[in-house]
Amino acid sequence: MKIPFTKCHANGNDFILILSENFPDVDSKKSLIQQLCNRNTGIGADGLFIISFSKKYDFSLDYYNSDGSWETFCANGSRCASMFMYRAGKTNRKMEFETGAGIYSSEIKQDGLIIMGMNMPKYVTREINPEGYVGFLVDSGAPHFVCESDELDVEFVIQMGSQIRNHQVFQPRGANVNFYKKKNNKEIEISTYEKGVEKFVLSCSSGSMAVVFHLSQSLGLSSPITTISPGGKLLFTFDKNWEVASCEGPAEILFTGVYDCASLCNE
Repeated sequence: MKIPFTKCHANGNDFILILSENFPDVDSKKSLIQQLCNRNTGIGADGLFIISFSKKYDFSLDYYNSDGSWETFCANGSRCASMFMYRAGKTNRKMEFETGAGIYSSEIKQDGLIIMGMNMPKYVTREINPEGYVGFLVDSGAPHFVCESDELDVEFVIQMGSQIRNHQVFQPRGANVNFYKKKNNKEIEISTYEKGVEKFVLSCSSGSMAVVFHLSQSLGLSSPITTISPGGKLLFTFDKNWEVASCEGPAEILFTGVYDCASLCNE
């Protein structure tokens, strides 16, 4: 079976988008997603979205990490899906869609950037210190451990991020790990280790949102705040009570193609 797909990225965080009617009904769904996301023998991506029809909203998103595990939400990928659906003529510039973490909205701006309405993050834990790093677990659509660090380089993030991500306090689900450094009251540097991808990623919008939320609560930082990751910048705005919050950033469609899933689709 041949699978039509679209490849996209948001600040270097890359995804495969497949319409549900084009995704084969196979027993080895996890294996197929792993193969599609494999950077050596597949298309290559940090994650994959299956986009399906919604009776009440513009569309529905199912997100899978590159290891085939399902995750509730991915903000970078949701911006990509929003751009894809708009370009395909399936939505207007403003849209609402379903995710595993609830209903979200987005708008394609005239300059090509996308504003996403974000649901209010919540603290899952009080202060904890897995592997000696003090921080908090925040749910911003997906679980993120946020902690301050003077080191944000790739080697450090991979080494410590993998240890923290697998710490017993986060079992069985695990957690994404977001290391941050405050440049000033309006700019925050962030590096992320993402579970399910099991590596350093160039950008993580929901993780950046978790950091911004935490700093607004702990240090009183006010809107707007720009986060800076290796893949690029994101702009976060929020009101005093976080009843209205948004993330603004890019999303780029890279190419479309057809993938021959060969033996996996015949299992």
